[in-house]
Amino acid sequence: MTASRVVSRRLRDSAPGYFERAFALVVLFLSTGGLMEILRTKRGIALDDQREGDPFIQIIWLVVYGITLLLLVRRARAVSQLLARERLLVLLCTLGTASVLWSVAPDVTLRRTVGLLGTTAFGVYLGSRYTAHELLRLMSWMLAAAAALSLAFVAFAPAYGIDDEGAWRGIFAHKNFLGHVMALAIVGFLFELRRRGAVNRLAIVTGFAVACLALLGSRSVAGLVTALVVVVTMPLWPIFRLRRTLAVAAAVFALMAIATAVGWLITSPEQAAAALGKDATLTGRTGLWFLVADAIAYRPWFGYGYGAFWLGPTGESAAIWAALSWQPAEAHNGFLDLGLQLGMVGVVLFLTGFAIAVWRAVGVIRRTDTAYALWPMACLTFIVIANLAETMILVWNSIFWILYVVTCVWLIRAKSDASRVAA
Repeated sequence: MTASRVVSRRLRDSAPGYFERAFALVVLFLSTGGLMEILRTKRGIALDDQREGDPFIQIIWLVVYGITLLLLVRRARAVSQLLARERLLVLLCTLGTASVLWSVAPDVTLRRTVGLLGTTAFGVYLGSRYTAHELLRLMSWMLAAAAALSLAFVAFAPAYGIDDEGAWRGIFAHKNFLGHVMALAIVGFLFELRRRGAVNRLAIVTGFAVACLALLGSRSVAGLVTALVVVVTMPLWPIFRLRRTLAVAAAVFALMAIATAVGWLITSPEQAAAALGKDATLTGRTGLWFLVADAIAYRPWFGYGYGAFWLGPTGESAAIWAALSWQPAEAHNGFLDLGLQLGMVGVVLFLTGFAIAVWRAVGVIRRTDTAYALWPMACLTFIVIANLAETMILVWNSIFWILYVVTCVWLIRAKSDASRVAA
């Protein structure tokens, strides 16, 4: 019996029905942030409202959390067994929740930890309910819809779909949001190319082409680099299937990472400067990162509390806003933002859990001779590269945090199923 069949028998009473699939599709789309700018603009709520948010959207997500909880309760035993083996993820979320005790804005932290726990719960639901093949198909449909809608907004509603500098943002609030969502779409469509049937492949190729067009139109260097790194390193991952080559494979990955970075800096200095910062002064990301590092040094161990730092001119972010000629809503680096929120304790918890996930992903590649075995490593690579220029770690209502949680749960399932098969 294959591992995937064991998963189906032990963790799933039956295949997800139409309601569950529709629910998953809708929530995945919501988690991209698509159309949210339009909803907030229509309701007269500024996108830079860092403290209160939009009550209407909050109600939508509360409904999502409630339905997710009901779906998890139906399979409480299987889910609890999975979480018992993913303690670091549980500890990280627990630390975020406990940070209300030392938060500089406890009311904001309390509200946002509800979002964090609900988002994490949805990721656990997806990871425990769907196989990689099933969820990739759902994500492909959703991402294809996001790409098509974005192009439609660019063509027919340019006031929303194109920003003031001419970069495409589609249905998203910023060009980098579009860029990273399309980068994820490109990676997902590449895996789905193995689906049988001329119609399926034509649809996938079309979706892939639309996603590439949207990514290029966004002018998002960070999104483009993320997609390129994942796609270029993918052919190397099967090296892990060879015996006694882990050290060689690690060296290949390290050398390739260095070569990619050096080549990028040499051949595209202007794009590199744009991704790392607008210039060498305090007007770009580089200056922001130095200021964020100074802020972390004031509260190094447990941070300022989950979601409590970036509250505009009324929060701890006021000093950074005063020092810059622009007003960032995040550190534009997931690891630095995690340090701001939960200190070095939170960073160490995440990095330890991430390293374990990478080790498990290598194990899946070594045990399973299929293309889908590479998907967890693709997700982890995507997450780490994307977080070098944007914040996607421990973000409430975010598809990228959902993706990380799903990957961790899948890897636990894969390890458990491999043990059962071996027994």
